[in-house]
Order: sequence, then C-alpha cells, then structure tokens
Amino acid sequence: MQSQVAPATFRETRRSRDYPARVPANNLFQNADSQLLFGSVIDAVVSQVMILLRERGLQLIRDIPEEIKTLAVYGDQVRIQQVLADFLLNMVRYAPSPEGWVEIQVRPRLEQISDEITILHIEFRIVCPGEGLPPELVQDMFHSSRWVTQEGLALSMCRKILKLMNGEVQYIRESERCYFLIILELPMPRRRSRSVD
Repeated sequence: MQSQVAPATFRETRRSRDYPARVPANNLFQNADSQLLFGSVIDAVVSQVMILLRERGLQLIRDIPEEIKTLAVYGDQVRIQQVLADFLLNMVRYAPSPEGWVEIQVRPRLEQISDEITILHIEFRIVCPGEGLPPELVQDMFHSSRWVTQEGLALSMCRKILKLMNGEVQYIRESERCYFLIILELPMPRRRSRSVD
C-alpha cells in the first residue's frame, strides 16, 4: 500500500483535545504519518517469532478479529512492528516448553473524535502460562536507571517507543498465566472509519 500523509485535521484536533503530541521532530518516527494496513503489521510480527516457536515446541494461538486485518490506520509501521515483535519474542523465550503455548489477543475499539477523525484503540494481550518473564527482566523494563539484562534494556526501549506513540504497556502476573497488556491508539483515514465493535 502506498504511503499517504495523514490529514492535517488529525494533527490539529489532536492538539485541540489535549491528545498528547509526543512524537519528537527527529528521525525516530519518520513514517508516523504513513498509512498502513493493520493486518500486515500482525503478519510481520507473527512471522518474526515462527522459528523460535518451532525450536521451543510452542503453539501460537491467535485471537484476532478478521475485520481488524483490513483496517487502514496512520502510524509508523516499522516501529509498531518492532515494539510488538520484541514483546512477543520475549514471551516466547520464557513460555514453558515444550508443549506450551503463547497467545496473541487483539481487541479493537473505535472512537469518533469529530466528523473527520476516528481513532482506533487497540488492546493487545500477549499471554503465556506459568511464571513468564523473570522478575529482573520486568524490573529492567520499567526502571530506566540501571539494567541487569540486555533483554530488559530492549524491553525498556520498546516501552519508551510505545509511550512516544501515545501507547502504554503493563506486565501482569496472575496465578496460572502472565501477559503483556499493550494499548495503542492510531488515527484512521476518513474513508475507512467503520465499526469493528
């Protein structure tokens, strides 16, 4: 799909409703206004973990609504893929193996900001059974003063990139499973604003 520039109305409305305009003016997000199909992002992220899944004998469970795969949004596809793939790779590395599993759940929700602007709120859960990531890795992800592991430093960088894209991440441990909860908001082109609820 060809890249297109996001309409100026999104940028103006984002500022007018106190929508955080945190994307820096440097080259980190040079494709932030590119249009992309969300299905291609999901496919690229999944393809990056397939070899490791096979090596570890893990099953990948996808709970992804079909309609989200055809939605067009504005965003930096490379950075979104980088962040999601790193969270998924770490979950695959620490999932119980063999005969274990990792699950990707995607929950979309649309918000109509104005007649011209629709925001796609996407909630990702990257889930595995058991204890998941080691505590020091999780600590590295959320504390930026010192890092114990390289993986923790990478997760910390991904968390910061996500934050710059107006997203957030949490790591949640439950009694029998753990998961990354990743929330991302992406503007949609006017012609594609349709319900996914």
